Amino acid sequence: MIQRILVIRLSAIGDVILASAPLLNLKISHPEAKISLLTREKNREIAGLMAGVDEVIPFPEDVGIITLYRIAEELDKIGFDVVVDLHGNFRSFFLSHHLAGLKVRYPKRRWERWRATRRGDRKVLNLSPPHTIDLYNQALHKLGSEIHARRPVIQLPPTPDDIDSSVARHPRVALAPGASFPTKQWFPDRFEKLAVQLHEKFRAGVVVYLSENDRELYRLREHIPEDFLKFHGNAPLPILAASLRQVDLLISNDSALAHLGSAVGTPVLALFGPTHPTLGFAPRGLRDRVIQVDEFCRPCSLHGRTRCYREEQYCFTRIGVDDVMASAAEYLQGNFKGTPALFVDRDGTLIKEKEFIRLPEEVEPEEGAIDAIKAARQAGFKIIVISNQSGVARGYFDEETVRRINHRVKSIFRDEGAPID
Repeated sequence: MIQRILVIRLSAIGDVILASAPLLNLKISHPEAKISLLTREKNREIAGLMAGVDEVIPFPEDVGIITLYRIAEELDKIGFDVVVDLHGNFRSFFLSHHLAGLKVRYPKRRWERWRATRRGDRKVLNLSPPHTIDLYNQALHKLGSEIHARRPVIQLPPTPDDIDSSVARHPRVALAPGASFPTKQWFPDRFEKLAVQLHEKFRAGVVVYLSENDRELYRLREHIPEDFLKFHGNAPLPILAASLRQVDLLISNDSALAHLGSAVGTPVLALFGPTHPTLGFAPRGLRDRVIQVDEFCRPCSLHGRTRCYREEQYCFTRIGVDDVMASAAEYLQGNFKGTPALFVDRDGTLIKEKEFIRLPEEVEPEEGAIDAIKAARQAGFKIIVISNQSGVARGYFDEETVRRINHRVKSIFRDEGAPID
């Protein structure tokens, strides 16, 4: 029996967020196992919001070979049954190699990615590439794990909406003009024009997540009323995640915030310049979209840090404010964010499992079920109950009996302040 699992994903923040899906799959397949995530200290807070993580083991920022060996020795003393390498670099290979237990590694597509970033006729693009989450999950197949989660997901506690009630009826758009490298940033002046147009056309409230290089966007105070404008600086990731959950749309560069938006269920419009979805790191939310232009030089590097060698950075100069506005309008003019819903089994989950309930009087809520439904409703979820009543096919009772029992279930939960939709 598997009791201890070590997952290695050292950095970066966006890739750690993508790892939330395979971590959840591990927990579903091995619910009794303790899952430890080895990652950078800066990722601890966001990793703590992942349902599949029981423990975060911090990995130092600067590590030499001697320190790496000592870390491997300390990890080996814990006695992990399984080591899952979701990083695929020298350090993660070294650590997993020195640990006992079953080892699985994700296929990193090094050759294919290298070919995609070459110049000229040597460049080869896979236009239907596997996503990194799918590659992570592919590694879990070797453990016999079931694959359910294919999108990033983090759990946030219910938080009050911090938007003024006079603004709440208007759409809310978040802008994230930062990125890990300046070459991955769409131009700040275009983000500024975009914010003004979003407010003027849709009366949208605008939330701006600023990095150290985006201070000029404070000029938006001259064009957007204070009630409709909010700035976030270097806030902790859980606070940013809670803020992102409250908006209707996130417009971002290719950055960690794009993946964070996906993980909390907010639609993302991601601006890709020097990077490319062929590398496997596009936002994976249900309603996410990448805005990009075809340029023969894209992608120019794996992480987008390479300085552009052309007379201008066409991959970004050709993306105009009107192009982004047109895509944003499709979201803001419809209910693209949707409504979150929780699908719950009836017998054994909402009510106590009994052999073929025939009478409404036999219905008893399962322990903790009412509190769980209350919490889900407070988090904004609709509650939908699904149930396969084979007793009808067996002739034990008819459909009318099922309807009466379902009515009794709804009445009990409604009277306790946990109504079912």
